[in-house]
Amino acid sequence: MYELLLYAAVGAAIMRSAWLLIGLVRVIPVHLRARTRRWGLAEVLAFVELPVFLGLTCLLVLQLVPVPAPGSAAFLGAALGAALALAGLFVSLWAIATTVRRRVILDAGHFVKEDHPLVTTGAYGFVRNPMYLGIILIWFGLGVAFQNAILLLVSAAYVVPVMWFYIRAEERMMSSEFGAQFEEYARRVGRLLPRLRRRAV
Repeated sequence: MYELLLYAAVGAAIMRSAWLLIGLVRVIPVHLRARTRRWGLAEVLAFVELPVFLGLTCLLVLQLVPVPAPGSAAFLGAALGAALALAGLFVSLWAIATTVRRRVILDAGHFVKEDHPLVTTGAYGFVRNPMYLGIILIWFGLGVAFQNAILLLVSAAYVVPVMWFYIRAEERMMSSEFGAQFEEYARRVGRLLPRLRRRAV
């Protein structure tokens, strides 16, 4: 059971790496045709996370990340970590499914196409940035599952601040592009955490 939990966490990393590679190939031509693009410090810092995560996934698949010795603490860590990673995977796949139904390639990202709608339903009715929430949950899930101080440090000191910086830059762009429609959406739906009580419009 302990090993199955670790495999589940690694499986979430493999799935994320797969959609990363597919998404990069699909998004390049869309980015070139976008009406609005951003490429600054926030984008560069966030882009670095992609090869780092792909490298981490390779290490996990090759079993080069140390595995804690079996025990009650290791089992609890593996269970919690697997739950976090799978939750991150679920939220991310939900976001992809939502955008596919709206015929949008993943998220607006830091570009907006000519015919790009503001997606506010499905996963985007849960939180405004479900993909980034999924990324954060997967990183922390892997760190907790393997009880790896380096992974937890990278998650807390790099992934979370960079994603937050990236989200703020993206939301400024979305506000500029969609105006009052985005502002109303932002009042109703939380950035990374769902709002138990939605604000009045």
